[in-house]
Amino acid sequence: MDIVRHLKTFDLFQGVSPENLRLLAAQALYRKYPAQEIIIGEADPIKSFYVVLTGRLKLYKSSPEGKEQTIQLLGPGDPFGLCTAFATDAFPASAMTLEESSVILIPGALMESTALKEPKLLLNIIQILSRRLKDSMTLIESLALKEIPGRLASFLLHSLAQSHGETDRLELAITQRELAKILGATPEALSRALRKLADDGILRASGRTLRILDRGALGDLAEGNG
Repeated sequence: MDIVRHLKTFDLFQGVSPENLRLLAAQALYRKYPAQEIIIGEADPIKSFYVVLTGRLKLYKSSPEGKEQTIQLLGPGDPFGLCTAFATDAFPASAMTLEESSVILIPGALMESTALKEPKLLLNIIQILSRRLKDSMTLIESLALKEIPGRLASFLLHSLAQSHGETDRLELAITQRELAKILGATPEALSRALRKLADDGILRASGRTLRILDRGALGDLAEGNG
């Protein structure tokens, strides 16, 4: 496993000197997990910094009653455990694989000492945390103020924006059950919302493939005007 080669391709480590990349890689641990495996549980005492190499993970919170809310989806190059590496002793959420995945673990103390020598690494971390804070605020607003069709519309528009393309075709990387957990809905309620958008001519769904037929109407729905 050429960890240095992987680190060079990830946004988090852009601008970091080759010497410090080699230092991080030398002390990094490689781990591979099957699908549906919990990597970190809520309140687990850890002091490592994680980066996804392959696969897809989710960060989520669970209530004592077993209700689950997905907070973030993570793919190759996405780090997690930032707060435990730098500030707290316990992880504030759970991390689970959605498919077979691999991650690397870098000691938190090493990340901290490297960030002190590499301002670009620290800036990259701040930018990632800022994006996630914005995403979290959007999620909170959606869950608190929008009905399920509006939440779905917001999610789809966000996914389209992240694709950086002009296409109106989306391939969901997660199941509808997992999407329901992101939207704070039951799978049945999500199915009804998808059916409503299809009946209104806003989208067409075929399995995990969604084709947006009326982006303007989708935007109106996301803004609460539908």
